[in-house]
Amino acid sequence: MDSKSVDTFQKDVGNLIARNRNLLDILTKCQISCGKFCRSTVKSATGCGCIKITGEKSPLCFSDESNEKSEASIKGKLCPDCRNIIENEIGESMFYIASLCNALGISLSGIMEHEIKKVEALGKYSLH
Repeated sequence: MDSKSVDTFQKDVGNLIARNRNLLDILTKCQISCGKFCRSTVKSATGCGCIKITGEKSPLCFSDESNEKSEASIKGKLCPDCRNIIENEIGESMFYIASLCNALGISLSGIMEHEIKKVEALGKYSLH
């Protein structure tokens, strides 16, 4: 996705949002939407069972010979229904994050470009 697409999305969100222009309302909507996609992910394991989530410590591998990320905490693959639900919930969160950026006068594409530069500069050591 290029910065023009992100800028267009942010502008469209600003034009579409009719309610919740208050910063406190936007913040609570962000929190609710993030909780919804976290819950949907957990329900994929506990309800549907298409994935299994383990609580084991994930091994950190920073050797040069392995560029693969460890995915030891997730086994299986999201079924189409769970994937669709999670994608919709993440989309809603993105909507409210764009709304938050609008309310604060922050460029979402600028944030993404900054994060991309950090990841590129720090590589596999850019842990959050």
